[in-house]
Amino acid sequence: MMRPVLRQFRSHVINATRCSHGAVRRFAGMYSYRGRDAPQGRGYSAYEIAATRNKIKMTSIVTVILAVTAGMLTLRETLGETTAYTVSELSGPGVPCRLNNLGDVAGRAGDPLSGKTRAYIGNHGRSQPLNLGNLGGGEYSSASSINDAAEAAGAANTAKAIVPFVWTPTDGLRRIPLLPGDNCGQAFGINKSGHVVGYSSGPNGRKAFLWTQSTGVQNLGVLPGGNYSTACDINDLDEVAGTSASAAGDRAVLWTKTGNVRDLGTLPGDTSSEATAINNNGDVVGCSKGPWGMRAFFWTQATGMQDLGVLPGGNSGRALGINDKGTVVGSSTGSSGDRAFIWTKEGGMRDLTSAASVNLGVVFVEAHAINNRGQILAMGGATHQSSGSGHAALGCAPAPPSSFLLTPASK
Repeated sequence: MMRPVLRQFRSHVINATRCSHGAVRRFAGMYSYRGRDAPQGRGYSAYEIAATRNKIKMTSIVTVILAVTAGMLTLRETLGETTAYTVSELSGPGVPCRLNNLGDVAGRAGDPLSGKTRAYIGNHGRSQPLNLGNLGGGEYSSASSINDAAEAAGAANTAKAIVPFVWTPTDGLRRIPLLPGDNCGQAFGINKSGHVVGYSSGPNGRKAFLWTQSTGVQNLGVLPGGNYSTACDINDLDEVAGTSASAAGDRAVLWTKTGNVRDLGTLPGDTSSEATAINNNGDVVGCSKGPWGMRAFFWTQATGMQDLGVLPGGNSGRALGINDKGTVVGSSTGSSGDRAFIWTKEGGMRDLTSAASVNLGVVFVEAHAINNRGQILAMGGATHQSSGSGHAALGCAPAPPSSFLLTPASK
């Protein structure tokens, strides 16, 4: 029964790479969801922009088991143990950004009726994504985070600006107030209590905020000598991870539940850092930057900042997600391009792309979220879109990446 499924998967990927009306588009590579090309917070990849412009739609949902000798994608760990994953392709025009512990995803997608981009939730029990709508006067929304109650946070536009929002099943899409005097902002994280973090921006610069239903919006502040900050994630204890300017440069920071801001420092020799995610143990991940490029880090109260390294052949890395077990996912970059990684204390850093997925024509290039079940949200591209030298085949653009949900087979 495996062969017909695998043929269907291969055909699906190949079809997705065909040129659109003979157009030739080239892109140097992908940027992270929270990447450097965004004005603040998470960015969009060049592939995503192309997908939006060309209105590329893949309507089928294909679930496969990537086969090694045992019939599943396996990643070997220490002591002879293995992790096997069932891989589901999240097809369609949507771009998922985050997932909760139930496997629900939140992101943005093109509305087939209006043609506009809308925030959505993809529910494990629902056949069609849930359109979260838009704010009055606006035509765009995008969800950046989701909790286990299927409440989401993100950004939407009004007639005048991009502003943060919170969405709940009972109240729908609501605008989150900005800090006094500000005129725009975005939300990036939401915890189990529905508390939301992000940034608020105006004439006095960008400031990280925490919003709750009972207290409203609060300025989380900046490090001494700094004049801007951004909050990227919040755990269930109301500890917040993000980035703040300081007298010494940008720093990954932890805002504690008592309201203090802690400088997490940099890796040795680096000049700046930024935090991207935090778990319920208060562990923080992100990247540290310096003369040697970008390095993924893992920070704990006990050990401080640890260099996670890079995949073989890599020269830079970025950690993007962490679960309560301390498992980290992200992206490692080298001369052959980007590769998604998973890191554990026992096994170190490993490539999510296996020989099996390469044989099927898929390379995972970025893993940007992992939940407590070990499910991973990743982006992948077709291997045959490359000529082997890392460049797109002549006459045809790389296909926009597909999104995949990797679920441990035992779960």
